[in-house]
Amino acid sequence: MKKRQNTETLKRAFSQRKVLDMKQVCKILGTNSRVTGFRYLRDLKYLTSYTHSGQYYTLPSITQFEDDFWYYGDVGFSRFGTLMQTLEHVISTSDLGKTNSELEKHCRVHVQNSLQKLLKIDRIKNAKPDKSVLYINADPIIGKKQIDARMKRAPKKRLAPWIVAEVLIETIKCLSEIPKTDDVMKRLLKRGSSITKEQVQQVFDEEGLEKKTPD
Repeated sequence: MKKRQNTETLKRAFSQRKVLDMKQVCKILGTNSRVTGFRYLRDLKYLTSYTHSGQYYTLPSITQFEDDFWYYGDVGFSRFGTLMQTLEHVISTSDLGKTNSELEKHCRVHVQNSLQKLLKIDRIKNAKPDKSVLYINADPIIGKKQIDARMKRAPKKRLAPWIVAEVLIETIKCLSEIPKTDDVMKRLLKRGSSITKEQVQQVFDEEGLEKKTPD
């Protein structure tokens, strides 16, 4: 009978305060035992905050998740559990992988220590497709897809004006109704130009001169 009363008392406290720490839980139950506190929390199927080192608790009936997160003040809860579990899910399911800054913006907390722990136990991997570190799925096939997708989204380096001008000049000289990158490249090579095929294609893409076709 007493256990049921304590359970209901704790449940009402959560309804009123929304979020409690262990010290508050024990005070409400009239005990100094954390073991007892956790036993009652388990009966209520509690959730642990992913922020504040998991020091806060709430109940599923209280949370109103939006985009997998729910916040009460600066205390955050995630559908996926702890910060490490949340980071692993966010990274592994992302189409583009995630950088440190993207993860901190997404989760609203510092993530570096948790990322290092995940790397150490091979739950995620990291890579450097450009200047920043990218965190990706531990599966090499999925990880490569994330890197490739990230690189395709990355803005290309702006070409020097003289490169754009030379490509456009040779395009005009081709006198073709539908200009081809190969034709322009041949003319540039004949002149001994150092412009690469990739640069020619970039000009064509940016100027909308030709739809890129597979090799």
